[in-house]
Amino acid sequence: MGGLVYSGKFEEHINELYSPQNINKTAKKFKEYEKKNGPYAFGKFTKFLVPKKENWAGESGSTEGHDKWEKHSGAIPKAVRDKITEVIATNLRSPNPMPLVLKVGENVDGTHDLKVRIFAHNGHMHIGLHMLCPNSSLK
Repeated sequence: MGGLVYSGKFEEHINELYSPQNINKTAKKFKEYEKKNGPYAFGKFTKFLVPKKENWAGESGSTEGHDKWEKHSGAIPKAVRDKITEVIATNLRSPNPMPLVLKVGENVDGTHDLKVRIFAHNGHMHIGLHMLCPNSSLK
């Protein structure tokens, strides 16, 4: 999951869907998804939530992330995937889900990492997910 692939339009689109204005609608879609498909695991809800390939455009304009999502998300270490699953599922299942902000970037080394923060912004508490992907300059 290269940081440059999933930043850009994809990141903006995800952040709009999880914004204070849209979080309840997204949570409703999540609950409908789980009812139809079973318990959420990281990566499974994303293509359902963002079905249009053009909304996967990265900073370069490439939409290759759409076609490679399963491969890239599956390459993230299980502990990181499990943490993302726990944070997103717990939040979206709650009666009052908090807006979420995703930031995707490159780590300083060749590993994946996830930073989770709760923060206040514009009168709302948010969950911040900072997904760090392996540094592409170290390949």
